[in-house]
Amino acid sequence: MRRVAPRYRDNLARHLIGISRDLQGRVRESLVERGHRGLRPSYGPLLSLVRDEGRALSALAAELAVSVQAASQLVKGAEAAGYLTRRPNPADRRSKLVAPTRRGRALIEDGVEIILASEADYAAQVGAPAYRRFTRALAALYRGLALPVHSDPVLIARASHSVGVLPPIALYLERELMRATSARGHGGLKMAFGQVLPLIGPEGGHIHEIARVQRVSRQAISAISQELEGLGYLERRPDPRDRRGVVLVLTRAGAALIRDSVAAVDDLEKRFRAVLGARRLEALTQVARDLYRALRLEAEIFESAPARRPGRHDVSRLASRLRRSLGRGDTERLAALLGRRAEGAAP
Repeated sequence: MRRVAPRYRDNLARHLIGISRDLQGRVRESLVERGHRGLRPSYGPLLSLVRDEGRALSALAAELAVSVQAASQLVKGAEAAGYLTRRPNPADRRSKLVAPTRRGRALIEDGVEIILASEADYAAQVGAPAYRRFTRALAALYRGLALPVHSDPVLIARASHSVGVLPPIALYLERELMRATSARGHGGLKMAFGQVLPLIGPEGGHIHEIARVQRVSRQAISAISQELEGLGYLERRPDPRDRRGVVLVLTRAGAALIRDSVAAVDDLEKRFRAVLGARRLEALTQVARDLYRALRLEAEIFESAPARRPGRHDVSRLASRLRRSLGRGDTERLAALLGRRAEGAAP
């Protein structure tokens, strides 16, 4: 496991999925600021797959790598929130098509605008030239994998050279990794497990830390962890840092799952090399690694660096974390407040 762990924590698929989750967290927070209500993290992948003309529930389930029953529950939730509707299927009277409502289309359009606005911070983290190489490589991968999932050509054009193509790429990665590890003998896997397993660090994982990184409730992470325990991939042990707490650790089966997922990552990167070529793949890998580290998405779990004097990059990272935690509106109000105090303290 020691030989596998570095590769498991440092690979292109992990970095792209992590950046995608950060992006989707920003989008959710900004959408709430714009007045959209009833949002759930699971609606993002679902809405990205829905087209104006509608899609069959079975097709959505296959794309999301969940059962038809699970996909139906997702659709019901989005219907109740007013974002989706079901209409008759002209090709099959026994089934219906899932399509966005007017409110759902407004949500998707606002999401595209927020994605484009988020890019300024990402570009600041790695530099504009590197970020352009990153988005161009993403666009090429998006096309090469035949992933455009929305029928609106305007939205596709607006997102095709931006990080907006990353969520469907990340969904593809998660689905393929799950399928590959399932084929290696690991049963009962779900897409939701990706919220927990990658964040089990060398000393284990804590539910509250994982929930904070993933921007979901502790109850959600606890429920996923219990499923993983039931399947034999995780177990709970007393937390040496807190006698009242517990820490999640990998079992022998969990360690085997990690090893097989690394093999699946290697296979995926071979596929990407065939699509992008070695040079463009290397550029994508390097910039994705740099952006992932600059955002410090998992620093609290995997890093324990000694205290040092903060520098310019630390301030930039702190600002990025504040934007993720507070949302754009609250961050701007905090900046204005601090600016007024600084002016009052000036000689």
